[in-house]
Amino acid sequence: MEQIILASNSPRRREILTLLGITYVAVDSKYDESLIKTEDPVELVTELALQKALALVKEYPEGIIIGGDTTVYIDGEWLGKAESKEEARQMIRKLAGKTHEVYTGVAVVSALTGESYVGYEVGGVRLMEIKETEIEKYVDNEWNWRGFAGAYALQGGMSRYLLEQSGKLSAIIGMPVELTVELLEKAGVVVEVPPKEIEISLGNFCRIAGCKVVKISPCRRDCWDGVIRMTK
Repeated sequence: MEQIILASNSPRRREILTLLGITYVAVDSKYDESLIKTEDPVELVTELALQKALALVKEYPEGIIIGGDTTVYIDGEWLGKAESKEEARQMIRKLAGKTHEVYTGVAVVSALTGESYVGYEVGGVRLMEIKETEIEKYVDNEWNWRGFAGAYALQGGMSRYLLEQSGKLSAIIGMPVELTVELLEKAGVVVEVPPKEIEISLGNFCRIAGCKVVKISPCRRDCWDGVIRMTK
């Protein structure tokens, strides 16, 4: 039986795979993200997800490897992970009081066959205005922003400033559930837990946080099977 490898140490991605009942090993791919040069958020997250997975093929030659990447996109600029408190502060200032998009790419690579399946999903987030004193308090706690695209996580300290969330919450958290299951099944992995149940359980967070949920239609998502591109 092929071993499933998650090319990420992200707690959010590990949690979602666990909720799906998938047995896996989490390994940091250590891929240099600066190697991907593009201003297009879709190209960025899909290519990074794929390259993170491919980086572990030699180490796990019989594995099914899952790669993922998330970026925040606002006013023509994408925001990755903040490397310092000042960078986190600047990101939160850009996001406060505005609507932005969160793109997450997922790649599933079969090291044994060489086949790869890649897709992405996008969600929207609108934050309320945030006072400078509150921003300072927020960035003082590195757990709020360290390791998160856009220097925040909806399931963390930013939840109190959330006004609206659109699209699928799992895409914003960092691993779109239904897309991930779809790609795994294309690679021959059987997932017994219905992905919609997991999406609903994640959505309960938004209701608890008191935000307004709206839908994006149509959902922007592309899936690639090898070199064949299918748009849904």
